[in-house]
Amino acid sequence: MLQPDGMLKLVRSTFIVTAILVILVGTVWGIRFFTVLHQNQADAQATNDAITGFPLSGKLAPDVKLVDQFGQTVALSSLRGHEVVLAFIDARCTTLCPLTAEIMYNARAQLKSSEASQVMLVAINANPTATGIPVVQGWSIEHGMLHQWLFLTGTTKQLQAAYHLYNVYDQVSNGQAIHDPSTFIIDANGHERLFFETLNSNSKSDLSSEELGLVSGMQQWLPQHSS
Repeated sequence: MLQPDGMLKLVRSTFIVTAILVILVGTVWGIRFFTVLHQNQADAQATNDAITGFPLSGKLAPDVKLVDQFGQTVALSSLRGHEVVLAFIDARCTTLCPLTAEIMYNARAQLKSSEASQVMLVAINANPTATGIPVVQGWSIEHGMLHQWLFLTGTTKQLQAAYHLYNVYDQVSNGQAIHDPSTFIIDANGHERLFFETLNSNSKSDLSSEELGLVSGMQQWLPQHSS
């Protein structure tokens, strides 16, 4: 039979071991909680940045010279004086790229007419295997963009050079172009200002948020605000 001192030591030992176990379990769950919280915050921030735009360094945007859907040669540098909203659009895409075009069109439509007239919508063909002028023209017609933007294309080599200059991932796999759904805002002086990525979502709420984010970006970098 344990003496009182022995019983007291046993109780103390049991209490200490239990306390240590509680602390260890609490620490493990605390780490898991903050890890999940941090990841959720990071995911939320990434989604927020995709909607509101990632600020860019303001360096001069790479100049490219391609042909539009009407067969006219266009150099991006020739558009100085206008804010340029530049997207990379696969001329064979029927899923994500139409969302990008819709966001671009609807965002500019929300500007005042005096503001909208200062914004040029431009797309670069993100499919280096479907490069013909009839292809970008047909895509523009199908999606109601024929007279709303410049859809630029060129040779495979020219298009791949453009992807490289803008750090846009673009590869063809099994006949399909896989690319970053990238959109840039370039100010009237030709400097890169914001970068957007189209969310892979048909949700009206997501589309509305992306449009509002692009509207805000357009208004921020209208010619009178450029420096």
